[in-house]
Amino acid sequence: MFSVRSRLVLPLAVLVLVAGAGMAHADVPVGPARYVPCPSPTGDAGRYMGPAAPYICHSAVVDPLGDVVILRRGQSYAATRSAFGMLHTLFDHNVEDHVVERVVSSAYPLSAPQGRRRYIAEFRRDGYGVMSVWVEVDRTPSKDAPDNEPFGVLTAYCKIPAKAGAREPVPRVGQRHPLTA
Repeated sequence: MFSVRSRLVLPLAVLVLVAGAGMAHADVPVGPARYVPCPSPTGDAGRYMGPAAPYICHSAVVDPLGDVVILRRGQSYAATRSAFGMLHTLFDHNVEDHVVERVVSSAYPLSAPQGRRRYIAEFRRDGYGVMSVWVEVDRTPSKDAPDNEPFGVLTAYCKIPAKAGAREPVPRVGQRHPLTA
């Protein structure tokens, strides 16, 4: 489903830490995803039929603090108005699951609105320059999921950092994102 070429984009990554009022860049490359088994109830296909199907665990990784973060199958905006998870990040924002998993495994979480966590990493790719990938995670259980595990990844999206060079091309609307090309 995911090409080998797209998986080779990430070794040129640089971790970004947000501290205080601005961004501080670290020369620490984004490492491999640190996979763990899906928490017991979230991987049981029998519990996730019908309306509960989007809440099944697609994958689980450990962040740098040792917390398990679930990436649920989810749903895209094409299916519903409440998009989340792997299908949302892939189809609505063109960020593949392995990118989400590597960012969460490598970047230290930051506080985000509504008690959420945000993981941010910057990636460099020839011909495209620098792009930030932001991953938003909800650590509280979902009232709609048939389990009491933390909800996990809500969304992931790319941003062009303010300090990116003016000559770097920016993907146009409808153009395939360079991290998934």
